[in-house]
Amino acid sequence: MRDSILRMVMYFDVFKHPLTLGELERFVAPGQPAAVRAAVDVLVSAGLLEATGRYRHRPGRRGWVARRAQRARWAERLWPQARRAAGVLARLPFVRGVCITGSLSKSATTPDGDVDFLLLSAPGRVWSLKTLTQVARWPLPEPLRELFCTNYILSTDSLGLPSRNLFTAIELSTAVPMYGPEACAAFISSNPWAEQFVPGLGWSLQRAQAALPLPRPLPARATERAWSDAVAAVAERRALSMWDRYWNHKYDWLDTQTRAKRFQRQAGAATNHLHDFQDYVLRETAERMASVGLAEAVRL
Repeated sequence: MRDSILRMVMYFDVFKHPLTLGELERFVAPGQPAAVRAAVDVLVSAGLLEATGRYRHRPGRRGWVARRAQRARWAERLWPQARRAAGVLARLPFVRGVCITGSLSKSATTPDGDVDFLLLSAPGRVWSLKTLTQVARWPLPEPLRELFCTNYILSTDSLGLPSRNLFTAIELSTAVPMYGPEACAAFISSNPWAEQFVPGLGWSLQRAQAALPLPRPLPARATERAWSDAVAAVAERRALSMWDRYWNHKYDWLDTQTRAKRFQRQAGAATNHLHDFQDYVLRETAERMASVGLAEAVRL
């Protein structure tokens, strides 16, 4: 338990994000607050962690507590707009689940922060949905239109994450399920490997099961009925081709291999992440873990 606690603190230290005892309990051992507190107290006594009020962090990071509190206040102001954007996305055809990821899912953002969404799509409809998300944004007021990013769309028959590491495990466990309890719960259940990094993953599954049911407006239902498998096959090929040309043109300054990694174009997955933030975070975490004698892999 102490190693798991240290791992979490070292990971979030990369983001200058101290953790509360409640958060450590959720990540490491849900329902065992006394055991978590005892393990944390041992780490504090050993000088490996420091306590500032209800937060625990690396020694010398006391100043980051006020920073986190400010980012939490900004996040609170952003949540009403995030819920509105989630409601817009949940009403699109082919959507089976809506999750908020990124910094907002950790209740920490900046004044100009946006909202990262992960969408779960009906099988064989990923690229049609990717295109529809852009169409749906056009009539929205500009502040809302520019607010949300659909950086990740997964098909419900391809829910296993190919990158199995500490970064993706924490993103999975902290993703906030907004709509579609069945699909969101299936997403968590399809990645049991993540428990090696986040032992308290069962808490995330319970939260997914409590997501709001998907609204099924008439236009969405009618579109899905009209979108036969034959129509979908053609639409998917054309949409994928369009996005392929767009990304290759817009990011032609990236080499082909890098572009393929950051802009995945698969039948069951569409991702667009311009910056390779994941590798940076894993390297920084590994260095911090090593500095406290924690010899654990950050990748499977």
